[in-house]
Amino acid sequence: MKALLISLVFVFVGCQKQPEPPVYKWGNYVKSSAEFGMNGHNKEVLEKHLSELDKIIRESKEEDKRVAPGIYAEYAQLLFQTKKTSKAKEYFEREKSTYPESSIFINRVLKKLYGENK
Repeated sequence: MKALLISLVFVFVGCQKQPEPPVYKWGNYVKSSAEFGMNGHNKEVLEKHLSELDKIIRESKEEDKRVAPGIYAEYAQLLFQTKKTSKAKEYFEREKSTYPESSIFINRVLKKLYGENK
């Protein structure tokens, strides 16, 4: 009887559902974002955060995962801040196409930054 009970425990433990892999690729976003939030005025920290966002975007594509909501928009905002305005616009548009529910907000941002009305 004891052996049967032990066998059943192993069967049920072995049958546990494995956790689902994450839907989005986050990379080191939390750490990078926190550091940027505390030291964003530092050009080196800004460049490091931009690099991390770029890495998340590239790795998401390589791993066939969706870029997490807001990543394209944050990347675009930082590109705009560093005077890369045409590239920034491209990433604002990517945010809208990936997450259509962000369109109202992103359109307001585009209007403010570029004077566009969509």
